[in-house]
Amino acid sequence: MEYKDLEPKEVFHWFGEISKIPRESGNEKEISDFLVNFAKERNLEYWQDDVLNVFIKKEASPGYEDYPSVLLQGHMDMVAVKEDGSDHDFKKDPIKLLLDGQWLTAEATTLGADDGIALAFALAILDDDKIEHGPISVLITTGEETSMVGVNNLDTDKLENPKYLLNIDSEENGILTVGCAGGMDIEFSFDKEYEKSDGDFVEIELKNFQGGHSGMEIDKYRLNAIKGLFRMIDSLEDVRIAEVSGGVKRNAIPSQSRAIIEVKNLDKSLKKLEEVKEEILHEYKGSDPKGEIKIKSVEKRSKVLSKDLSQRMTDAVLAVSDGVVKKYKGSLVTSSNLGLIDEDEDKIIFIVLTRSEVTSAKRARRDQIKKQVKVYGAELYSHNEYPGWEREDSILLEKMIKTWKDLFGYNPKVLTTHGGLECGLLKQDLKDTQMVSFGPEIEGAHSTDERLNIESTKNNYKFLLELLKRLD
Repeated sequence: MEYKDLEPKEVFHWFGEISKIPRESGNEKEISDFLVNFAKERNLEYWQDDVLNVFIKKEASPGYEDYPSVLLQGHMDMVAVKEDGSDHDFKKDPIKLLLDGQWLTAEATTLGADDGIALAFALAILDDDKIEHGPISVLITTGEETSMVGVNNLDTDKLENPKYLLNIDSEENGILTVGCAGGMDIEFSFDKEYEKSDGDFVEIELKNFQGGHSGMEIDKYRLNAIKGLFRMIDSLEDVRIAEVSGGVKRNAIPSQSRAIIEVKNLDKSLKKLEEVKEEILHEYKGSDPKGEIKIKSVEKRSKVLSKDLSQRMTDAVLAVSDGVVKKYKGSLVTSSNLGLIDEDEDKIIFIVLTRSEVTSAKRARRDQIKKQVKVYGAELYSHNEYPGWEREDSILLEKMIKTWKDLFGYNPKVLTTHGGLECGLLKQDLKDTQMVSFGPEIEGAHSTDERLNIESTKNNYKFLLELLKRLD
């Protein structure tokens, strides 16, 4: 089978078109303008705001004029992660789509089905005048994968108070999502302190670990490569760090990290690092088997971070809890992900994304992390907080359950998700709008293993078209 033969053809056509356009978070101008031009060419009412959100409106099909309004909603940006050694440039290169049996994936990068599939569904519907539906509109936002800048700066009055909102940003087939966790970015940092070097140098590199979505896959027992790196550093004595980096996005489990360290006894240090390397690989051989750890002697550096700072950073990273914090009846409630190391001229910065369905639990997590790192002299500040979406039962949910069962012969599951959805923010203003999230099966989101199930895409699009006819 070739890509052009995939069904539904109209959905995969538009997914292919948007995959040609760069849409990394923060670089959405081109895809936003593409959506505007799409609306102009079809004489559809639209607006584009200052943060590049796009709203497109289509009149009801004949005979459906009295139906209540439905808003289809998703985000245009994607998490941009590539394999080690890839020369892909997310600012200009198209995503190279690959077929792997019943799955669609990408060559050496994230696929962008999260949330490109929402764009593909919406464009297919807007482009087809044979589809039966009531008054319909589409909202595609920016920056969902980073700061939710789009929905945070949205004038919700311009959405015209829809009765129903269908968020197409869930990733499990046969599941209707009616609630989600809120989130918060937590940064702790250390002022740089340099000293002259006088020892031997070793490079430690962790790469090709699975990583993944820090909400959906935080409980999958995958190695956090930043944690693993500092565990290795901590196994040595008299270490001074020369260089350190790790992670790609703060909302992805780190799959890679790297440090160059100064050691006093090269042979003894290399031997110890090999021992810890084998321990780590053994611990994760079942859940994260493709990861690699490379250790080698390298050329001397002229300066290093002070021994005191190197130790305090190491202690702080190891002290900060990472992964699942609380579960209830098998569902994730609270978690945190030490996702990224950043730096500027003066500071080394560690970024944690904490999630919880309960706002107070999320803030308690922040306060706990503050106490953990304050002991080691770190400064902490939090930002980009967004609310969770409390579960709601509704007429919309009832109609979706019945439609799914009529089409496929079984009831869909109704769940909340530990991932973040824009419904939490939208619900603050659209209090009377009934909301449910759904979507086709996506595995490995936020990692280079991301893949979209083709049959699930077909079924979910069929479900959406039938649902639009029933939302009277």
